This record gives sequence, C-alpha cells and structure tokens, in this order.
Amino acid sequence: MAAQNINMEIMEYMVWVVEIVSMEFFGNDKATAYQALKNSGLWDIYVNHYDATHTLGREYLLEEIKEYFTEHEVKI
Repeated sequence: MAAQNINMEIMEYMVWVVEIVSMEFFGNDKATAYQALKNSGLWDIYVNHYDATHTLGREYLLEEIKEYFTEHEVKI
C-alpha cells in the first residue's frame, strides 16, 4: 500500500469515519477501528472516492461498512 497525499478536508473526513466506526463496532477504540479500515482496504476506498462518499450520511456509511466488514471477514 503506497503512502497517500491527503489534504486536510479528506483527513478530517477520515477522522470522522474512524470515530463513527469506532463507536459503532469497536467500543470506541479508535486505534482498532483505524487498523480495521486500513487492513480491509476501506481506508483507501474512502480516500480515493472522497468526492462521492463524503456526501453519504452516517447511517448509510455504517451500513455499507458493516456489509464490507462481513464480506471481508473483519471481526467486529
């Protein structure tokens, strides 16, 4: 996985994603949520498709993430 050049707007979005994922699936453990997003490939997907994904609501994102985690056997 190559290092990415992320601007402040995308980074703020990704911090929010980590926060909502940690609260929903990992007992507010942000480090575990971050690792799950990175290791599953979702981090790259959301960064690379920021223009589309940042407009989605919290509930939609969480449902999408839950489905992705289930399909990719990420333990939540």
